Amino acid sequence: MTIKQAADAIKSSGSVALIAHMMPDGDTLGSSLAMYHALNCLGKKTGLFCQDPPPDTYLFLKGIDRFKCAPDTTGSYELCIAIDCSDLDRLGSLIPVFKSSGRTLNIDHHKSNTCYADLNLVDENAAATGELIYNVIESIGACISPEIAIALYTAISTDTGNFSYSNTTPASMRIAAGLIEAGVNVDEVTTRLYRTHSLHRIKLLSKVLASLELYENNRIAFLTITRKDLEDTGAQASDLENMVNYAKEISGVELAVLFKETSDGGTKVSIRTSDKLDATKLALRFGGGGHIKAAGANMVMGIKDAKSEILEASRTMLEELS
Repeated sequence: MTIKQAADAIKSSGSVALIAHMMPDGDTLGSSLAMYHALNCLGKKTGLFCQDPPPDTYLFLKGIDRFKCAPDTTGSYELCIAIDCSDLDRLGSLIPVFKSSGRTLNIDHHKSNTCYADLNLVDENAAATGELIYNVIESIGACISPEIAIALYTAISTDTGNFSYSNTTPASMRIAAGLIEAGVNVDEVTTRLYRTHSLHRIKLLSKVLASLELYENNRIAFLTITRKDLEDTGAQASDLENMVNYAKEISGVELAVLFKETSDGGTKVSIRTSDKLDATKLALRFGGGGHIKAAGANMVMGIKDAKSEILEASRTMLEELS
């Protein structure tokens, strides 16, 4: 569907629920908050939901305390928008809010999106869902206030690696310029997002880097985080964000994977690849998804078995390049 069609669905709805994906990142949080502020400006009844609490990194965003982690008791909404969620399961415990709404809208940019809503605005060419939200907000006639601008800048910046990843486009930069004109203090936002780290994260990083394993003449790199590592350092799940990039940035590495032991004994994997390899292809083999260069999956097995499975599949991918 088009931006205008999505905007028309929003304008015709008196009440709207917004759901960010579980284990939220900057794109889902910033995009959701921007839409929340825009809908409030239009006088609509708006609910803001996310199964998991926002990481401390994003607490500077206005309205971040408005997220509810469970369905409310005020009745169903005319429209529910899933934001930056590639499939229904990414909504976690908020699926009942989605299913009880009159209509559902899915706004996302993931290549692996399953188009699970009544209405689907999915554009894998967008660098971030924040870009789509920016266009929708303009289309519904809401002004880009300073709080909306900061939220959208956070969304787009975090999904483009501070405008350094290959998914950064001229459109990304044009939108960013408009957001700066609307009130974004680039130095302040950049400091909060990239130049400030908790002591827990730094302690965890030392353990993660010590776990480095290299295979296939340093073309494959693995990093590992156990539950004990988290307990010993006091780190939270949000402290893990982008740690896999340390392995990817090693000269010669074409495929990097971070293995995290989950509380139920399973393994969450985060995958990063070079230009030659498709991270989504690897993630899909294990029930995951994502983007060409960045993807992930949850594996129902321990870290040892997960490493074995991923290593075998990774070697096959490298052989296919030969």
